[in-house]
Amino acid sequence: MDSKTFWNGVAESYAKRPIENMDQHERTVARAASYLTPGARVLEVGCGTGTIAIKLAPHAGDVLATDLSDALIDIARDRAAEAGVKNLRFEVADIAGLPEGQFEAVMAFNVLHLIPDRAAAIRAMADRVAPGGVLVTKTGVLGETWKSRLLRPVIGAMQLIGKAPYVGFFRIRELEAEMEAAGLEIVESETMGGLAGVRFLVARKR
Repeated sequence: MDSKTFWNGVAESYAKRPIENMDQHERTVARAASYLTPGARVLEVGCGTGTIAIKLAPHAGDVLATDLSDALIDIARDRAAEAGVKNLRFEVADIAGLPEGQFEAVMAFNVLHLIPDRAAAIRAMADRVAPGGVLVTKTGVLGETWKSRLLRPVIGAMQLIGKAPYVGFFRIRELEAEMEAAGLEIVESETMGGLAGVRFLVARKR
């Protein structure tokens, strides 16, 4: 099952799930917002139901949020309309077809570990960061510890029955090397808690 089909199929149930770690979520939003200015052009990749995009929009000039799932984008548009956010647009796009242009900030939260060609995804996002701008990401680093690696057979079994999408297992040093290879300089990093460690990174365009 391809990723678009999977996420379209689970969109309604995914939208109903509560945020699992609200403290981590709010810290992610606050740290990301600190890199924005009132006139900033922002691109979010893999926006899901638009939760973070809606929270970031008041801190920026214009936000364009994308996801490969049109079902998730429909939900995101409804939520943004309910919230009365005016400077936020949504567009269906996968990593290979991201909107062209230059943005002061490109952001991707809980996405990179779901993309098979992660290095290509990072390059595509880096290409859209304006000089001096930032790429802000948060992603699971499931190859970092033996505890997180225990999830591999569980996820593999779920994938066999169509209950899980592609999930990559990689380490922090691999992720950071791919950022640097894409012409980015890491300026902030933090490993957040949980069995499956999560890495928050901010990388500036050289």
